[in-house]
Amino acid sequence: MDFRINFEGCEPVFPQWGPTTGTPDRKAKPMMASLASGFAAGTEIATPDGPRPVETLTVGDPVLTFDNGPQPVRAIQRGVLWRGEVPCPLPLWPLEVPAGALGNATPLTLLPEQSILIESDVAEMLYGSPFVLMPARLMVGLMGIARRAPTDVVEVVMPLFDEPQIAFANGSALVFCRAEAEACSAMPDDADLDVPTVAGYSAPEPRIARVVAQALRITQTDDAVHAA
Repeated sequence: MDFRINFEGCEPVFPQWGPTTGTPDRKAKPMMASLASGFAAGTEIATPDGPRPVETLTVGDPVLTFDNGPQPVRAIQRGVLWRGEVPCPLPLWPLEVPAGALGNATPLTLLPEQSILIESDVAEMLYGSPFVLMPARLMVGLMGIARRAPTDVVEVVMPLFDEPQIAFANGSALVFCRAEAEACSAMPDDADLDVPTVAGYSAPEPRIARVVAQALRITQTDDAVHAA
């Protein structure tokens, strides 16, 4: 099923420019399709000086990346995932990731359309590389990962870079970050959320991504049986 963000209660992500994050430019074009693919405030991002809450990053700050070492933040977008008077719709529920499930040292909150880099035997057979980018929502049910209805406002922060990057979240969870030019280009409010790409990593189409996720479920079940 295609996922579109057009729910009442979402507040768009606005670009923020300059040496500090400052105040959002409310005249900027809303980027509704970004809301469920950013970082939840409170997520710790690895930097050369140690982990920092993503909401404390400012333009120019270096962030450690999986492939390219420290890279400066070029822009930051912020928004609110949900602030409705009615219960949050299920497609927007954040995912709670137990410590250790994705390399994260502490419990991690992922938004449903965040892309994460995972290792998969199926991906290696299909693409020649074990690493593949997957939307977080397809990981529900794996390794204790589950959706949780938000009980409070969920703030969204998107650090942007010169080129797409993979950042370390809450330890060693590998999470995709967009390039500034890509994220800040004009995008219709009802745009579909495609899995973005980073040079060298495949982003399977939805049908193949589900196959990869199902293979991970089977592997998890087999491991549990052997451990019993």
